[in-house]
Amino acid sequence: MGFVVDATSTESSQLDQLVVLAVERTYRAFASHHLGSSMTVRRPDVTPEEVAALGGPLRAVDARSIDRWLPHAISTWGGADDVQALLPRVLELFAAGELTTPPEVVFGKLRRAGAGSWPLDEQAATEDAVTAIWLATLATHPPKIRHPAWRLLVAMAELGGDLGPFLDDWSLLLGSGTSEGRAANRHLYDLNRRLQSLADAGLGVAALFWSPSDGEAERLERWLDQPFRLSPLSS
Repeated sequence: MGFVVDATSTESSQLDQLVVLAVERTYRAFASHHLGSSMTVRRPDVTPEEVAALGGPLRAVDARSIDRWLPHAISTWGGADDVQALLPRVLELFAAGELTTPPEVVFGKLRRAGAGSWPLDEQAATEDAVTAIWLATLATHPPKIRHPAWRLLVAMAELGGDLGPFLDDWSLLLGSGTSEGRAANRHLYDLNRRLQSLADAGLGVAALFWSPSDGEAERLERWLDQPFRLSPLSS
């Protein structure tokens, strides 16, 4: 699902533009999906005004409204079709670091909405957006999404795919000697620091993941055992 870029020539501004283009593709791919005149709500604390706030022009739906809805999406507020209708805006706000909804919830809702069985153009657009956000996150420290790269990585495991290509992207940047490589190195430091805190509590790599992901946890462990050629942390 991931792809590799030439880290020696990629600038952060170019990666930001990559995210913009990928998100725009999701707006086109999901353009046929619209919220109905009402969303099914099975919780007493949701007001008609909160439901209506999601139904205006898609690009104008604010982060607060998305954050209010998304943790309850599919389970008690709206359905899979509503997730598809709002997905471009969700990804746009997530990439900009404007959502407070945890990334594990963002990707977990995509899985619950059946993202793996969506039409191929919708799957491809979603995968491209996720990959672009991943690359932009790796290349910047701290990243715009307000979460370290390891947090995004394990959240993406909620989609059920192979994390190997994303780890390949990380490996490529680590030894690049560029500013992006130094950012990727800082993200690796963040991951190792988190793993140390888990080890102190008697836990391993699997504890990073929100849902049981033994195969991906083993993949991450093998990746961490590699002899990395790190970029210097100093700028």
